[in-house]
Amino acid sequence: MIVLDLEGLVPNIFNEDIKTNNRNTYISQMTVLTIKSLLPMKDEVGNQIDYKRFKEELKLWKGYCVGENISLLCALDTLNNKEYFTYFDETFYTRLLPIVISNNDFKIIEEELIKNILYFSGNLPNLFEWLVIGLIVYLLINKDKDIIGNLKEYIINFSQIEFIDQYKGCFPIEADAIPNDFKISFEKERISLLSILNGIHSSKYPYLNDLLAVLDGKEPSTSIGKIIYNSCNYVGLDSVDMFYMSMSKYLLKLRKGRIDIEDLKIREYILPDIFSFNEGDVFFHSLLNHSKVLKKEVKASGLTSLITTKSGNYLFKRDPS
Repeated sequence: MIVLDLEGLVPNIFNEDIKTNNRNTYISQMTVLTIKSLLPMKDEVGNQIDYKRFKEELKLWKGYCVGENISLLCALDTLNNKEYFTYFDETFYTRLLPIVISNNDFKIIEEELIKNILYFSGNLPNLFEWLVIGLIVYLLINKDKDIIGNLKEYIINFSQIEFIDQYKGCFPIEADAIPNDFKISFEKERISLLSILNGIHSSKYPYLNDLLAVLDGKEPSTSIGKIIYNSCNYVGLDSVDMFYMSMSKYLLKLRKGRIDIEDLKIREYILPDIFSFNEGDVFFHSLLNHSKVLKKEVKASGLTSLITTKSGNYLFKRDPS
């Protein structure tokens, strides 16, 4: 049985990003903004995404995104129904891991994962694959000795009726726009997953297959597989910036219920236009906190504004109007 290093999970997201892309990209950025959007729950011991903040963080992120993820950027814009139900969110682990790590109760984790998956995509293979991966990570954290058995039980008991009833309001489309074959596809996905867990080979669910291979002692091939594998093998994290390490420690404090919700709430959103400030200007932004413009340039290709904050520097870009 492999043993997961809880403290190494999030740092390994950043580490894998650096190893793959030679820098911190949108992978690291999405992880950070997810962590920043988590709030302790009032009536339960757990943490959930504050979607007011999450939406504002995403709007801001589009201006300083590092690296190209056209699919994710497009998913943030208005998608037609066909795109919404076919989009596969290959970087969902950037939200999945912070959600799982910050919570001890799987019912909270399940609800938060589903809501965030549906925020970007209604693709059923996407939903099922990441939900099962989330459960695997949860079971690893809790040192479960029958992971495959518990996965099978979860899928068998995952009710289509309860899912639609509880989460129909989380689809960013009208209920009557849900495809007619959604219910049939739902059952097909459950059967496909159970087949894989029963040892029947399938190329479907590549991220899940890779993670199952890691559980079986094999080398990983996907980012989520490598993150879990490295977290179990205590791979060195020397290349990870201290800011990112501090975000991991903060997430663990959230998990332990050591942070008061009142200390994290944004009571008034002050969101000035970054490009309204000139070089040398100091300003306050609810998401960036106290900030300063280091450099501002106007070029034929567009505008750029380099902002420094307590958490680091951000290069904002804007197309010429």
